[in-house]
Order: sequence, then C-alpha cells, then structure tokens
Amino acid sequence: MTRLNLSLARLLLPLAFVLCASSSYAGITFSPYVSIRSTKSVKPTKTKSTETETVKQRKEAGLRAGIKFFRLLSLQLSVGQSKLTTTEKTQAAKDEYGEIDYEKDFNMSTADPLQESKITETQSNGRVTLVVDPSFGFFMLRGKAGVIATHRKVDVEVDGALPVSKVFGPTYKPTSGFGAGIRFSPRMYAMAEYNFYHYAFPEPEPFEREVAVTYAIEL
Repeated sequence: MTRLNLSLARLLLPLAFVLCASSSYAGITFSPYVSIRSTKSVKPTKTKSTETETVKQRKEAGLRAGIKFFRLLSLQLSVGQSKLTTTEKTQAAKDEYGEIDYEKDFNMSTADPLQESKITETQSNGRVTLVVDPSFGFFMLRGKAGVIATHRKVDVEVDGALPVSKVFGPTYKPTSGFGAGIRFSPRMYAMAEYNFYHYAFPEPEPFEREVAVTYAIEL
C-alpha cells in the first residue's frame, strides 16, 4: 500500500504544483466514499457447448482528495481497499481479471474435483482521475477518466492446509465513469457514480463495474 501511494504521489505532485500556481485555482475537495464493484467471469463447461457465469462483488471504502481549478475541472487522487473471501472447488478456481493462474502461481492441484479452496484477496487501489463537474443550480453532473493502480494480496487455503500468500502488482489500467449529485451548499455535495475499470485494455470488454457514493467538502 505504501509503494502504491508513493507512486501516485510522484504522479500527482507536479500537476498539483502547476495547478496551484494558476490564477484559476479554485479550491481543494475531500470526500470519503464507499462502493460496490462487480466483475463477471464466464467459464466454459466440460461439454464446451454451454457456459456458466459467476459474479464477484467487492465492497470498497476509501478517501478522495481533489484539486479544483477553472471551477469546472478537478484532478482527484483516491485510495481505497477491499477484501473478498470465496470458497470454491479447485477445478473452478479462476481469476476474473485473468492475471493469476492458481494452478501455476500457488501450485494448486486440480486433479480432485471435490477438493475445495478458500481464497481471500485484499485489494488496495489508487486512482488519479481528471473530473468534469458541470452544475445546474443545486444539481450536478460528472464525467471522468483516469488511471487506476491495483495492488493485490491473495491468500489461498486448500482443504484446511496452511494458507499460501502471494502479492501481485501493482498493475495500471484505465478507468472512466459518470455520475450525478446534489449540492447542499456552495461547499458541500453528495454524488452517486457509475464507474468502469477497463482491466482488459486495450480490448473494450470485459470490464469491471462500480457503483460509488461520495460526500464531499470543498475548502
């Protein structure tokens, strides 16, 4: 998590210096957020004529900080973390992002169809995004695009044996999204967002969906 934050800080600080030196600089925003991220994984069956689809959901919580300029644009830095535990047959264990091969990376045997594995994954995510926030009275819209850095710690336990832990990443992929919100005062607003994590980039699909809610205070 520390290496991830340092990498994002190196990316953000030069931009922040330029924006703060601008006469159009308007303020700083802080906003805690919670989100639910959903990823679909399609697996072929033994007959190869049909497929099964599984959905994994991750609950993430974190904090965003933004440098607002030109009263419409802002540069946001966010850090958050999620934890997901699943239990499934070793033959069916599959990483929905396509980045981990459980049989190879964890020496997991898939010979026994009844053998179960418990997989616990902790994800630390950092995002740098450019945000456009047009306002119409107390109503707000949002569009954004940026980069997400993901650090993954995975623990695999097979049939009660001691868990094996490995770390993957960070990886860097594009992210985008849109949202709508309500402004309670000139310095406070709430926003609901629908975001996309393009982990198969440059292919347009598949991608991860995220529904996020934020409450922001502008200084």
